[in-house]
Amino acid sequence: MSEDAYERGRETGTRLREAIEHNLEGFWQAVANRGLDRETVHEEARANRERLTESTRSKIHGMADAAGVPQRDLLAFNLFEETLVTDGCTTAIAAGEASATDETIFFKQSDKKGADEFEGENYHKHNQINVVSVEDPDDKNKVIGVTAAGSTAVKMGMNDQGVAIGSNISRTVTFDEDGKDSKDWAAASRGAYMREGLLHGDTAEEVAQHITPMLFSDPMSSPGNIPIADAEKAIILEGEFTHLASEWVEDDVIGRGNKFEVLSDLARSREEIPSSYSRHERVMEVLEAENGDVTAETMRDLSMDHENGPGLESICRHEENDYTDETSLSSAIFELDGDEPENSTIYIALGKPCHSWRTEEGDGWLALEAGASEDDVPERFLTGDAWFDHYTEEPYEGEAEPPALD
Repeated sequence: MSEDAYERGRETGTRLREAIEHNLEGFWQAVANRGLDRETVHEEARANRERLTESTRSKIHGMADAAGVPQRDLLAFNLFEETLVTDGCTTAIAAGEASATDETIFFKQSDKKGADEFEGENYHKHNQINVVSVEDPDDKNKVIGVTAAGSTAVKMGMNDQGVAIGSNISRTVTFDEDGKDSKDWAAASRGAYMREGLLHGDTAEEVAQHITPMLFSDPMSSPGNIPIADAEKAIILEGEFTHLASEWVEDDVIGRGNKFEVLSDLARSREEIPSSYSRHERVMEVLEAENGDVTAETMRDLSMDHENGPGLESICRHEENDYTDETSLSSAIFELDGDEPENSTIYIALGKPCHSWRTEEGDGWLALEAGASEDDVPERFLTGDAWFDHYTEEPYEGEAEPPALD
């Protein structure tokens, strides 16, 4: 066991005890909804534990001990949560000279379905608590990003070498999200791969090179996209069980909804997944109109965008039927600096973007440089209180303008 990782896990588990309990309950409800029992999941977790590094397993052990939850439960959550409760999400990138700064600006919206268990005291409208995390190991890159409370994986993040990453599921004809066979879903987590890539890679190429061999040996838990960017370029990996492709972009714009663009013959039809088509088209409409002049505010406005909605087809997504609809839970924008990568900036909004971006900095959103420490993060973003305060399904209807991103 790595003692340093275990102690870091204990610190996180102490801070996030209630949030971890909340997210675990939603996970087990998702397991039950698949017709699986806990022992089956525990057995698969034991069989697949080596997919996670020793350091990661030590951190999970520390979190579980401090949060007072069974270690085997938190191990299963870290291995399988992404498959059982998939990430929707939208990503947009203005690479290199496509931005107003001539260096890459990258945006990701994190969307998720709710679960039955997320109700009652201390819970919030059926959805998963998002928090800001800072990981600063002695011998690897520092990583700042957004994660689900209790998870070691990142939903979106940036390292102190100025490389940013995000991901989302891609809905394909080869994958049934409602499948009940544990052997079909017991596979690797995109978020775990992303974290490892940021820890070890100093450029977009190096992060992609670190992740790609894992995708050959252990395909993603569900078909998906992994956009990776540094100040000059973007690389998008598209992968599923028997296919893997990449797209490289320099000095141009690119985006993804929940479908493949390179492996487009695998994508489900517009009739089956209309939101994935609508959100991608809206992203590209805005980015192409602003190509060469894209700013962090351009991406912030995309994050709040209600074109085609507000609802499931808008980028800022809201429930239309009930809590099982995918809905936006957090957002991040990365301004990458090639000359001084430690000065790259990540802007993070927790809760519903159309509300949280309109608050003052430090309330619903914050800005951090890549070299920041955990001490630089307001406690409310580390505990999830900022998420609780700004998560709602009511679309913003006022006239307040969001403050400038400084």
